[in-house]
Amino acid sequence: MLLNIFFFMFPFFFFISFYFFFLSLYMIYLNFSFFVCWNMHISSFYISFPLYFDFISCMFLAMVLLISGSIIFYSEFYMESEMYKSRFFYLMFLFVVSMVFLILCPNFFCMLLGWDGLGLISYCLVIYYQNYKSYSSGMITALTNRVGDVFILASITMFFSMGSWSYMNFIFSLNLGWLSFFFLVASMTKSAQIPFSAWLPAAMAAPTPVSSLVHSSTLVTAGVYILIRFNYFLSDSFKFFLMFISLLTMIMSGISGLLEFDLKKIIALSTLSQLGFMMTTISMGYSNLAFFHLITHASFKALLFMCAGLFIHSFFDNQDIRFFGLMNKNYSFSLAMFSVANFSLCGFPFLSGFFSKDLILELFLLKTVGMFFFFLIILGTFLTVFYTFRLIFFLTFKNLFFFPLEISNKKVGIEFSMIFLFIFSVFLGYWGTIHFFFPYNFIVLPTSLKMLISVLCLFSFFICYLLCKNFFVFKSKIIVFFSQMWFLHFVKTDFLKAPFFNFSYFCTKSVSYFSEMFYGYVLISWISELSFFLNNCLKSMFSYFFFFVYIFFFYFIFIKFLDI
Repeated sequence: MLLNIFFFMFPFFFFISFYFFFLSLYMIYLNFSFFVCWNMHISSFYISFPLYFDFISCMFLAMVLLISGSIIFYSEFYMESEMYKSRFFYLMFLFVVSMVFLILCPNFFCMLLGWDGLGLISYCLVIYYQNYKSYSSGMITALTNRVGDVFILASITMFFSMGSWSYMNFIFSLNLGWLSFFFLVASMTKSAQIPFSAWLPAAMAAPTPVSSLVHSSTLVTAGVYILIRFNYFLSDSFKFFLMFISLLTMIMSGISGLLEFDLKKIIALSTLSQLGFMMTTISMGYSNLAFFHLITHASFKALLFMCAGLFIHSFFDNQDIRFFGLMNKNYSFSLAMFSVANFSLCGFPFLSGFFSKDLILELFLLKTVGMFFFFLIILGTFLTVFYTFRLIFFLTFKNLFFFPLEISNKKVGIEFSMIFLFIFSVFLGYWGTIHFFFPYNFIVLPTSLKMLISVLCLFSFFICYLLCKNFFVFKSKIIVFFSQMWFLHFVKTDFLKAPFFNFSYFCTKSVSYFSEMFYGYVLISWISELSFFLNNCLKSMFSYFFFFVYIFFFYFIFIKFLDI
């Protein structure tokens, strides 16, 4: 019964997705948007639930539903041997519903339903496998997201004091410094910018379909989405700070991706790098281009995780890329889709990622940002191409692998679920450039700067080819520093485990001891004594009651006798 329900949801999500794609085209051409508000009165209580449909919300909602439909169909094959598959599908559905609330609600109080729903359900999905690693990863994910929830609640309080919960009423407002700070910190926690980056690789303890949905279009993109919505809140000083933090995040994740051997964590660190790239774009003032890169990134990142899940499933749940190899012999079509998504990630001409990434880099070269930021963006681009080709080398160009390989009939169904995302990874950037971002296409740069990005990518490719022949990494202190995300791994384990986990354990033991002592001994003795006292009182009351009834009865008879 459950399988039939989710087979029905797969075409339903696709139909709604393409409907919103065409609706977004209609809105961008006619410069049109509409606002829907559902009002309800309960006695003297008034409830208002608004929904705002414009080009950004409809396009992003279409991409979320397209990816969700593909992943649900993918999960029917990938999770078919799981015991609690129904719970997994219901959680995935609630995860998508929470993201829909976040996208469509312009009211902060209503948006909090989606914001908190993403944090709560992501915790339930990360701990799906119910082991120590999953519990630890779920706790760091939940605690980090609660930091963002606190700042969102503080911003809701400030908006309430200003007279409204809708951000549409404050578009032209000034002096919103504290609100800018609250939104900036909330978006940094949700999108895992430094120093809140440790939870994103830890969330890889969730099943691969969850990782595909989380890292492409839902949880980690929520912070970027609210900054795209509220970019007019940010002052120049906050934009400068955001550019610095996002570029550092891009560099940190790129270096960590070079030293990582876990397939899912490499793709997660590439997500972190691209989130830093989107934040940099917002800090430059190009929020529309950040949104363009957001939707192109969602398509090929979901495809990357789905292909990686197929490879992991085929190698009996092995995730170490040193044991992979010769994937082109047995998984040629899946590897072709994986390579297209990987090339799109590093901005290979003329795939989807190229049309957004190259455009943003050229506009960055036009900005007067200084040599330090210029060096950081160039280094981040170099590292992106480096770990992209390193991953392809380990999967393809190695002549041997050390793990058993499983060929199953599920591969056909899994590959079919990726077809639409593969098409979008190839054509979405060109289609979006024609329809949405045509004014940015004419950028005049000197020949040296125009060729800089292409030369940098080719240079990174050759360096990667020369260095990837050596599979071993020397264990030195500097290597450990870079491989553990600049010791942000310490925040994930020791820092949180010592104060928070131990304090939680102490509180749990204290409460249980107090409950056992109070309820088990003190309260029970009090209740027994009270029961004994009430029992004696009740016996006395019954005796007194019958005595007074007896007297009243004889008094009544005596009065009647005197009247006679």
